Amino acid sequence: MLRALILTLIATPALAQDPGFVTLPRDERIAEVASPDLLRALVTANVVGMNCQDFPLTQGEWALLTGTAYIVATKLGVMDTGAYDSDFYGPAFDLLDRPGTCASEGPKIGLLVAMLMEMGGDTVLLRPLGE
Repeated sequence: MLRALILTLIATPALAQDPGFVTLPRDERIAEVASPDLLRALVTANVVGMNCQDFPLTQGEWALLTGTAYIVATKLGVMDTGAYDSDFYGPAFDLLDRPGTCASEGPKIGLLVAMLMEMGGDTVLLRPLGE
């Protein structure tokens, strides 16, 4: 039950579809790289960054990762919340049950954020989250 609530709060597309929190990568760049693998990487980075104390996300990183994930999911046609949760967030949370996940996945967050910034995204908040 708690996991379902957490999945809903973190994965709800409505939270991520407001791109006004940070500058997201340019649409044409995302269109070039949109894939299920990229979406898995974005979701995993979000889950690991929110749950692994050695790799915490800033608010700007969280907004960049989740906003980009929303755009990639849209381009892939993955907008059903149930499918989004079961196909992407469920497996990412399952990774947390494996020893060493934080150590193996945590360092990938910075690389992914850097890639998104090279594509035109940024982690600077344009306005506080929740406004």
